This record gives sequence, structure tokens and C-alpha cells, in this order.
Amino acid sequence: MKNYYLLILLLSQQIFAQTIHNKSKLDSVYDAFGTYDKAMFRIKVQKEGKDIYEKNVGFADLENETVPDDNTKYRIGSVTKTFTAALIFKAIEEGKLKQTDKLSNFFPRVKNADIIQISTLLEHRSGIQNINASKFYDDFIARDFPKETLLEMIYRLPSVFPPDYRYSYCNTGYMLLGFILEKIYDKSYSEILKEKIVSPLNLVNTGTADFFKSENNESKSYRYYTDWRKNLDRGLNNFIGAGNIISTPSEINTFYKALFDGKLVSEKSLVQMKNLEKGMFHYPYESKNMYGHTGSVLGYLTFALYIPEDKIAICITENGVRYDIGDILEYVLNDLYNDKYEVPNFKRIKLSNQELQQFVGKYKYSSSSTDLNVYINNDKLYIQQDDSPEILIEAKEKNKFVYDTNKVELLFSPEKKKMTMTTRKGIYTYKKID
Repeated sequence: MKNYYLLILLLSQQIFAQTIHNKSKLDSVYDAFGTYDKAMFRIKVQKEGKDIYEKNVGFADLENETVPDDNTKYRIGSVTKTFTAALIFKAIEEGKLKQTDKLSNFFPRVKNADIIQISTLLEHRSGIQNINASKFYDDFIARDFPKETLLEMIYRLPSVFPPDYRYSYCNTGYMLLGFILEKIYDKSYSEILKEKIVSPLNLVNTGTADFFKSENNESKSYRYYTDWRKNLDRGLNNFIGAGNIISTPSEINTFYKALFDGKLVSEKSLVQMKNLEKGMFHYPYESKNMYGHTGSVLGYLTFALYIPEDKIAICITENGVRYDIGDILEYVLNDLYNDKYEVPNFKRIKLSNQELQQFVGKYKYSSSSTDLNVYINNDKLYIQQDDSPEILIEAKEKNKFVYDTNKVELLFSPEKKKMTMTTRKGIYTYKKID
């Protein structure tokens, strides 16, 4: 009899752990983000392909107050890499490619192309400089370039370490994988994506994109200053294979479910994708193993997760970025698995210009560190270091300020001429030097 009750208890806990426990509380959490302009996003949670939770915060088009829906498309950034990796494994299974194939078979002018293999590119171990760190990256994101010019850029990139020496996240490697797919299929990346993934899964809102198209029901992206302001529109064409896909949370969930259900690649390929991190990453959450990818591109953030044990897919697409996307998503995990969480308190106090003045000045952490400048602009307090972007900090108490995006807390002690900064990594004391 004891064993019977134990079995019932275990089964009930298992069922209990796979549902949304308190929708109204979770809604209140996310409503707080909207009320205090902490983020704009859409989140969708599905179990076995069925919706169990969704929430919109903010707008897809703030100027016209357009609320996103299930067909609103977002730029998904590096989540594109999971699609690219799946296409590479499909090509391998079709006999068009081997993981041991050398990059020199396709693009011999790339540094160390005769050593770098397909698997090396998949695992971010090629040693090729990430194009984001190149001296021409500003041009790369500002203008559209033809394929030949993009390849010439890649040929000019140095090798920063010997191939397979270590891991280093690299957009360049996945761009090359995108170009390799085009070579072996003699089709554009867009056509290959449609033929191999989009059409078989009946995805109607997923594909490649370039510049923003409002008529295509695409979400705009915004950055917060003293209010939300639209980001500059820039094209995605240059990010082939690494970040050029647009989609919706629903369809990204569909893609991940199909991937883990064996509808896109074999079990052998999937094992490599998830265990060797070829196109996706492992994200542990307590006893759960979660797999997926994050994406950041031109003002958009995406986080896609799949939990095989419970067949749960979660995707959040953020188009108003002011808060860490992982922290936003974690609330839904807390609720799913019955962990404690509280509705965040984003209430801030308003201090006068005169009250703010006592905190203004230059602060130094150590003799070798660069100065941290604290200043007032339009009756608000900002911090800035060197040429880094200025950061708005908000008063939680009279001497305590916060920067919610990275969960940073600043405690000023004007009488002692010091400021204490608390971050996720530690606590740092700065001395005021003027």
C-alpha cells in the first residue's frame, strides 16, 4: 500500500511539474516589465506541441501601438545557427558532405583552410577571427554586401589560435557553413532552408530576411533612453547562416520539437548536436537538461529552449531590450517546476537634480582601472566608462541605484567619498577622485 501511494505521489508530482501553476502570478510578473518599461517581448510555452502559456509585453510597433500576435515575425539572431547545423547534418546524411571534409575543399583562401574541418566550424573551434571583432565590422553591419565581397572579408580575417585548440564562439564559421550549403546544393541558403525545413514543417512565418518590412508583419526593435526609441533599420543579408532568419516563437518551438522528434535529422546526428554542442547548447536547470540557443542581432534578442524529458518548448523574442532575456525566461521555468519566485519590484523613486548632484563625479576602482564617470543628464543619473555607452541608473532608495539590465546595484556614500557596486560576479568599492 505504501508503494502504491508513493507511486501516486511521484506521478502527481511529475504531472504537476509540467504545467503552469499560477498563470495570474506569472502574468503579474511580466506585466511589471511592461508597466515599468523594462522590456518588450513575446513568450510562448508549449508541451507536446500544445500551448500552455503565452504572453505579450509591449508592442511590435510602438508608434502604431500594434500588439504582437502568433504571426508577428522577429529577427532571431544566432538561433539561426541551430537551423544551419540541422541543414549541415541533413547534407551529411544525404551523402553530400562529411564532417571530416576540409574547408579547403570549398574555400581554400581562408586561413588554415587545409586543417579546418566541417566539424571544427560546427563546434566553434576553427580559430578564425569572429567577424564581430574585425576592423571592418562597422561596415559589415551598416551595408549590404554581395556574397563575393563577404568572402573577401573572411579571407582577410586572421587566425587567432590553431584550429581545434580551443572553443571560441564564431559567427564567421557559421557564415562559412551557410556558403558551403549553397555550394553543395547549388541553391541559395533561403531556398535550402525552405526546401529542407520550412516546407516539411509547414512553417509559414519562417525564412530569411534582409531589411525590415512592415507589410510582412515584422516586429520593430527599440532601445530605451528616457523612453523607447526605434533602432536603426539594418539588413540581415550579411549574416547568412549565422543570424539571417526571421520567425515567431510558435514556429521556433515547432522547429525544436521536430528536431528532437527525429523529423529533421537522425538520432545519431541529434546526439552530436546536443552533446557535442554542434548548433545548440546545453542549459541545465536543477535536474533538467535543456537544449537550445540564444540570439542577438541588431536590437533583437531571442532565447529558444527545449526540455526533452518533458517535451516542453519555450521561446522568447525580445524587441525592446532593457533586461537580460535569460532572467525574463527564468520566471516561466520557476513556475513550470514549482520553484519559488516573486513579482519583481521595479518601483523607483524620483530624486531632484540637487539630490542627484551629491553623487556626480569620477570614481576609481584601482590605480590601474579607468575612471567611472557619474553625471546628470535631463535630471537623470548616468554612469559611463571610457567610450562605452552611457547607462541610465535609477534610484531605488535615496543613496541606492540600480541598473536592471545586468542586475547591478550602486550604493553611494557621499560622506565617505565612495561608491559600492554589487554585480553577479562580486562586490567592488570605488573611491571618488573628484
